[in-house]
Amino acid sequence: MPSDFNIPISRRHHLGLCGSALASLFLARDVFAEPTATASAGLAPNPKFQAAYDALADQMRRLYEFCRVKVDGRELLRPCASTHYNGLWHDDFTWPHIGLPELQKTPVMRDSIAWLTEAMVDLSVVADRIEFDGTAVMSPGQANSRPMSEEMTLHLPAAWTRLLSHAAKSGIEIPRRRDWARLLERSFARVHYSFGLVWNDPQRKTVAFGFYDSIKQTGLVLMTSLVIKRGLERAAVLFENDLPAETIADWKNKAKGIGENLHRLFVADIGGFVGATKIGRGFDVWGNGLAWPLATPEQRKVIAATFTKHHAAIFAFGCTRQTPYPDGWPGTTAKGYQNQGFWATGSGFVLPALAEADPDFALQLAQDLVDNMEKIKRHEFIDAAGKPGGPAEFLGSLSMPLMGLRAILTGRPLLDFM
Repeated sequence: MPSDFNIPISRRHHLGLCGSALASLFLARDVFAEPTATASAGLAPNPKFQAAYDALADQMRRLYEFCRVKVDGRELLRPCASTHYNGLWHDDFTWPHIGLPELQKTPVMRDSIAWLTEAMVDLSVVADRIEFDGTAVMSPGQANSRPMSEEMTLHLPAAWTRLLSHAAKSGIEIPRRRDWARLLERSFARVHYSFGLVWNDPQRKTVAFGFYDSIKQTGLVLMTSLVIKRGLERAAVLFENDLPAETIADWKNKAKGIGENLHRLFVADIGGFVGATKIGRGFDVWGNGLAWPLATPEQRKVIAATFTKHHAAIFAFGCTRQTPYPDGWPGTTAKGYQNQGFWATGSGFVLPALAEADPDFALQLAQDLVDNMEKIKRHEFIDAAGKPGGPAEFLGSLSMPLMGLRAILTGRPLLDFM
């Protein structure tokens, strides 16, 4: 597909999806809001970010149309416009519907839940993705090559729970609900804890957080702990009547424990929360953005100072790196991609924190992203000079920034949406 979107769309699609006023209406009503489950960052809604949201929302409407596909008579969604990515992924699928709630009006969510149910609920644990030929792929990597991980990626139970919870709150009936409940119960049971936080065994080859798959962080891990916390909170509500009371109580206790023990990952000398305590023991840019509402005021001051100190190393063209270090994550050797790449996805994770810590810079970052998205063709990531990498027209490059901006516009912590 042409990356500048110069393809006509039908009048039906145009009437159904156009108009920034509609986006504003959905933001104002917050029709898919959940009860706030995290500590508030103390932010009031900031309307200055509305123009950036509207501009990215318009791009999302157009890209979403090109990513829709028909499979077995159902409407599904690939993670980018490239036909090379023939499958339905977890976060990549759900984030667009959270970032731009009007997309919920399409049949895609309902059809995808039905299709995923047939493909997933009888597996031992949740899959990384389901290919459009029906293949369940259990770990990041190409379907026909050696997997990147020996086990289930640790954050996946929370990601799929987010999808189901979001669908249920929008009125979609979840097929085989109790089978989903038992699948998620089995999957959450595969996540291990130490000192109250998610723990990734340094002696095993397991991916902790899917968007850090090439890093393989080990020890106590930040991003997965945060995402699992929200997943457990959601699952405890969603499946309260489907699972034993002791399971629900255990999930609630584990979620509470993550919040209580997050301080174990804060290292003032490093400048904030570290990504992990073994491989990946360095300042986690995206993770500090997501952890912001759970940080103490003193911790936020340290994190904000680190963002300021490393502006040039972290941000480029409105996109955001995972770490501020020139060679990438400490203890790793991979070059580019998640070690040195600048991601529009990452900007979504940090914008709400920056909106409080440095609102002028946050507004500039959002505007830089809007100004450059067409130029970089919404690629998965770019290098410091703006050279793109990964697939073009990647939904995550729009959906996570939209989620971050929506958090700012509604005054809600980003972690609530995760």
